Amino acid sequence: MRSGFVLAVLAAVLPSAPAFSMGMTLGERATVLAAHNSERAAVGVGPILWSPKLAADAERWAVHLARINTMIHYGSMGEPDNGEGENLFMGTARAYRVDQMIGYWSDEKRVFRRVRRWDQNGRTFEAVGHYTQMVWRDTREVGCAIASNSQYDFLVCRYARPGNVLGSRPF
Repeated sequence: MRSGFVLAVLAAVLPSAPAFSMGMTLGERATVLAAHNSERAAVGVGPILWSPKLAADAERWAVHLARINTMIHYGSMGEPDNGEGENLFMGTARAYRVDQMIGYWSDEKRVFRRVRRWDQNGRTFEAVGHYTQMVWRDTREVGCAIASNSQYDFLVCRYARPGNVLGSRPF
């Protein structure tokens, strides 16, 4: 994929930014779960639970993104399939609360049209893929982390089972 190549080249030539993980407080974890489970309840899907393993995976990737100062999905640079779904957010450092970050994903429901099955058809996939991952009926767990550099905060949420499976229904 051409855009993946460009991102890989940029990541290779850009200087690494100092990165640190802020971790997630218990309150932020509760906010993450409440936001996800509220959206899931609205479409008749059961709640998900917090996963420390997914949170650790998310933290490793969030720190990596902060170091390379670029937002790219895990796997786009040849990393092995980890069997996890993923949502990403990148915003000005210390300008957003976690509920605001996740709110951008939830807001995608405004452009979502209920579909019989998931098809990756250009803009529709990109416009609602975060939201549908949040409410994906087969997803049972989530784990998230935030890492920062001097310019940006990076929120990474990982999901098990992953959503947005071609040919499947979101909920």
